[in-house]
Amino acid sequence: MDQVQRTAAYRPATHRPRPPAVAAQRPGLAPAPAPAPAPAPAPTAVRDAAKTRPPRPKKTRADKLAAEADHLNLVLTAAQMTVAILHRHGFPAAIFGGLACKLYGNSRCPKDVDIIVYPNRDDMDAEAVKRLIVSNAQRFYYLKNARDPAATYKILWFSPPGRGRRESKVDILVPSSTAADMSLPPHIPHERLSWVLHAPENPPLPLAPFAFVLVHKLKGWKDHREAEQTFKRVKQQTDAADVRRMLETPHARELQNTPNWWLDEMLFDELLQTQTVVRVQEYCVAFPQRVKQWRALGFDIPDVEPTTASAAAEPEEEPVMDLDEEDE
Repeated sequence: MDQVQRTAAYRPATHRPRPPAVAAQRPGLAPAPAPAPAPAPAPTAVRDAAKTRPPRPKKTRADKLAAEADHLNLVLTAAQMTVAILHRHGFPAAIFGGLACKLYGNSRCPKDVDIIVYPNRDDMDAEAVKRLIVSNAQRFYYLKNARDPAATYKILWFSPPGRGRRESKVDILVPSSTAADMSLPPHIPHERLSWVLHAPENPPLPLAPFAFVLVHKLKGWKDHREAEQTFKRVKQQTDAADVRRMLETPHARELQNTPNWWLDEMLFDELLQTQTVVRVQEYCVAFPQRVKQWRALGFDIPDVEPTTASAAAEPEEEPVMDLDEEDE
């Protein structure tokens, strides 16, 4: 009986394997050191690796000209659709900038569209107009943040379906909500606009008056010349060449029949009138070979001796536009 009780009371202990010893888990021992990271490649190795990448194939001039013609068609379509939306809402508009220069006879293909808009509502600033355009054609337009992270405005892009990466920026300017130094007129009468038909199947496009486009292109040259950002400063040569080609158009010769045309109060405020005279003189110092043309337009320009540097800075042949350049 005693033997039975002792046997029943006996329970052998369950075997529990000891956990593997981990030095970092034992009291008094320091954690095992982490493996050392792989050494970073030397700068020369990075440069050598970049050199081994296959270079992008160079486009022929014919390829660039074909791409340029395609982009011009895209820009014109963007202008046509944008103006149609604005007119549908009763907003007068006027195209200026590079596209207006092109339609007035400049040979350079514009990269984007610049439009002055006159909303019929006081609460509509440029940002509201951009949102209105997007809401009317969401498949064709979108808004993108500006390059400057501190900027409060958005960039409007025209990107039609089926065109891949091909798109055009559309700059919207509303005089009532634009900085005063832009010197945009509070109103451009309908009869002062130039209506240009670029395709028989489309309505004509409203262009700002030639004098306005020329003066603001000259303003752009001066602004880019003094800009702090490199990507803006490099645009001054393009602006200078645009001004030169604008001076060679029949529209410029027509201005010769209008004395003191830059004093037109309907188009130019007092600040722009004064600054235009100064900018013309500075342009003639930079490009003395253009003095005769500005004098023919009525400006009093002192004699300037041409230099090799100034003559070389103004290319006679228009380079083909690089459509792969990033722009804002």
